[in-house]
Amino acid sequence: MAFYKIPQEKIEEIRVSVNLVHYISQYVTLKKTGRNVTGLCPFHHEKTPSFVVNPEKQFYKCYGCGRGGNLYTFIMEYEKLTFPEAVRKAADFAGIILPKPKAVSPEVETRQQKLYTANEKACRFFQKELQKEVNAAWLAYFTRRDIGAETIQKYRLGYAPDKYEALPDLFTGDETAIAEELGLIQKRRDDKGFYGKYRHRVIFPFFNTSGKIIGFGGRKLREEQQPKYLNSPESEVYKKGALLYGLYQGVEAIRDKGFVFLVEGYFDLLRLAEHKVYNVVASSGTALTDMQARILKRYTRQVYIAYDGDAAGRKAAVRNARILENQELNVHILPMPAGEDPDSLVQQKGVGALTELIRLKKLPVEFQLDQFKEANPDVTLEEKDAFISEFLQELATFNNTVKAGLYVHHLSEQLQISESMLVSELNRLRRKQFRQRQMRQEAPPKTETPAPKTEEKPAVLHNLKRGVFRAEQGLIRLLLNGSDELRQHIFYETGADLFLNDDYQNLYQILLEKFEEEGRIDSHALYDELRDQPDLQALVAGMSVDTDLLEQRFADDCIYQLKKWQLEQEARQLSELIRHEKDSEEAQIHYTFELNRVRKSIASLEKSRQKA
Repeated sequence: MAFYKIPQEKIEEIRVSVNLVHYISQYVTLKKTGRNVTGLCPFHHEKTPSFVVNPEKQFYKCYGCGRGGNLYTFIMEYEKLTFPEAVRKAADFAGIILPKPKAVSPEVETRQQKLYTANEKACRFFQKELQKEVNAAWLAYFTRRDIGAETIQKYRLGYAPDKYEALPDLFTGDETAIAEELGLIQKRRDDKGFYGKYRHRVIFPFFNTSGKIIGFGGRKLREEQQPKYLNSPESEVYKKGALLYGLYQGVEAIRDKGFVFLVEGYFDLLRLAEHKVYNVVASSGTALTDMQARILKRYTRQVYIAYDGDAAGRKAAVRNARILENQELNVHILPMPAGEDPDSLVQQKGVGALTELIRLKKLPVEFQLDQFKEANPDVTLEEKDAFISEFLQELATFNNTVKAGLYVHHLSEQLQISESMLVSELNRLRRKQFRQRQMRQEAPPKTETPAPKTEEKPAVLHNLKRGVFRAEQGLIRLLLNGSDELRQHIFYETGADLFLNDDYQNLYQILLEKFEEEGRIDSHALYDELRDQPDLQALVAGMSVDTDLLEQRFADDCIYQLKKWQLEQEARQLSELIRHEKDSEEAQIHYTFELNRVRKSIASLEKSRQKA
């Protein structure tokens, strides 16, 4: 069996060989502006160019929509390709021939490859069992639901026989330990052999985007069996929070159609596939994860949620819409009729019924308001207040400030509530979140709606924080793009504890470790290593584009701002403690002494700054 991975040195060779400006120029008209080149962003509609490419650093960044990255990111985002496909595309552009895949013997199979091999063996076994005449009743489990042979084969559906020894007999030697790790078999209580965990269940294999089997879901066929669905445990090749059932089979259709249906269950997906609708994935339950949302974003920006028409399905649709929107996906919820799901709807009324639902699609905020009005035709003030409170609590965690503003406006219009009052309450909730994150030593929200002008102290505090974040951002930018001497100076004068923003703090720590271990910082190598941390990747890309003001004077300004902020924050906290402990003379003396010490430190810092 052949396994192939493009060597890292070949990936780097291809990236260095392709000039990012030349590649992007195939799709965007770029004009030189100072050190950089600019053009209209290919990822969103705009009239004024905000898309910037840095020819020296070979990174791009759009200051309109926020997208950024290197050569491979651009190819993946623009052409909707996976990472290996993007590398091959770049290799073709550079005229570099990739080495041909070579088969490896079982002796040199990697541990990961052994996991894939065991899963593949189990999958073929399940498929063969489903087609045996003795198991015709279980094949009928699918055919009675009008799931035909083509769909059964495409998704490699199977059956696990009602025998304890069936799966253990499949594996020999070292394979047994691998099968146990994958949750296919389990040791008997007396330690005398193994038994198969999947028994008398129809089987739904899980695929990764390369088509390899990474796990299984098994549905019970007897009422007394527990659990209803038995899924593989997480392993080196299977992460539950990263699985989207049907994605491997649906990738091409999703790219072609430009949108994806998100459904709840296996049979919802299989029903659509039976009607040749392949641009569909299932969340395999109702709890969507941020990782699943980010994976979907690689292939499309448009998601139609088609969940069950019952109360639980509607609630899950709204909850998962928030997760998708926070990953900058455009989301609509299809108003599924009560008592229906995609499986029953399409089976009874045909795929045209789903097309009609697309015409009736709702933005999540519209859907949520419609559900509230339907459930409360004669709404009381208490019910309205409870709904608004819950709605704003959800919105307070929203990353997209512009969309949050639009949602507040819509809520105001529909419920006849003062928009300024809603904005004030939303700001109060965000400030509360900020204080809670400070207490947990976490970063504040990435975006914050401006505080009302009447509240002077919060507004001043917000401006101060904004200055601090600029200083943090400045230092990270200097560490990514500056000279080694400048990096040494910054690391000597600062520490991770100076950073209030969690992302900047994490990135600072990573850069420090890189510099200490390697004596240098390679932004492209770092960008590749952060592939599983897209937020940090985006920071590296964006800050590598802007390479102005790479000098010690600017670094010292940033360091001064952060140190001063830290001391002033400590002074504010001590002043608050003095007010709270006014009945304790001992506490008053202690906190007053500490406050004087901090004020002297601030004065000393300011004096040093004036001399510089």
